[in-house]
Amino acid sequence: MGMRVFRQVFPPSLLILSLFVLSACMVGKGRYTEALQAKQDCLARLDQCREKARGLEGQIQDLQKKAEKETGENAALLEQLATLEAEREETLRTISKYREALKEQESQILRVTDTYKNLIRNLSQEIDEGKIRIDQSETRLKLNLVDKILFPSGSATLTPKGQQILDKVGFAIKDINDRRIRIEGHTDNVPLSARLRKRYGSNWGLSAMRASAVALYLQTKAGIDPRLLSATGYSMYRPYRKNDTAAGRQANRRIEIVLTPLTPQEMQELYGNSGDQAQKGAPQESVPKTKGP
Repeated sequence: MGMRVFRQVFPPSLLILSLFVLSACMVGKGRYTEALQAKQDCLARLDQCREKARGLEGQIQDLQKKAEKETGENAALLEQLATLEAEREETLRTISKYREALKEQESQILRVTDTYKNLIRNLSQEIDEGKIRIDQSETRLKLNLVDKILFPSGSATLTPKGQQILDKVGFAIKDINDRRIRIEGHTDNVPLSARLRKRYGSNWGLSAMRASAVALYLQTKAGIDPRLLSATGYSMYRPYRKNDTAAGRQANRRIEIVLTPLTPQEMQELYGNSGDQAQKGAPQESVPKTKGP
């Protein structure tokens, strides 16, 4: 009875249609839920990606800052390296210069030593007699000759014995071309007599003329380059010993021949770049034949 009434109210065709609609609704709702869930998943993954992107961006910024810092440090290091390399090159050049200077010093010492040995050998008798003293330093050589072996008393004219002595000296130093040869005249503190004052004026004049006579003889007789020679009188003002004894005054009456190295600039001025270290055609002076006192 009840079933019959239901069938009358809901015919089978309507029932089937209702079931179909209901099923369709249920299916659509499931897809919607899935789509909604998928959307939520996508949003979650998007947030994750965005968070990761922010993290990566922070790392990138940190790396950029680090790279900039390291670039600056590298630039500073490169600049420091360039400075050190330049200093090294300059140091190497300085070392080279010092080596050359040391080599030249050793060469000068050797030449001075050879000259010293030659002088000792040639003047051994006069040295033993105490008439000549030779002092040697590393690059300097000085001959101290008492005046009486070169000049008569109160005179600036060389004696024959004095000329023989200077011949020996000239032979020992004639090949020297890298040194100044300074001739120094010295006297004691005894004033000149009236007769000698008329000729020399004072001990200044006597010491200067004696030095000049020695320089001129070395030029004209020994063939020494006159550009290397100089003559100076010091009168009594550079004593070797005190003038309060006869021995002291005798030691102060002397001629000193001092050999000192030429500087590179002086070598250049004298010889230039030609390497010619011998004077050609230099004007020669004759030794004056002044009379004794």
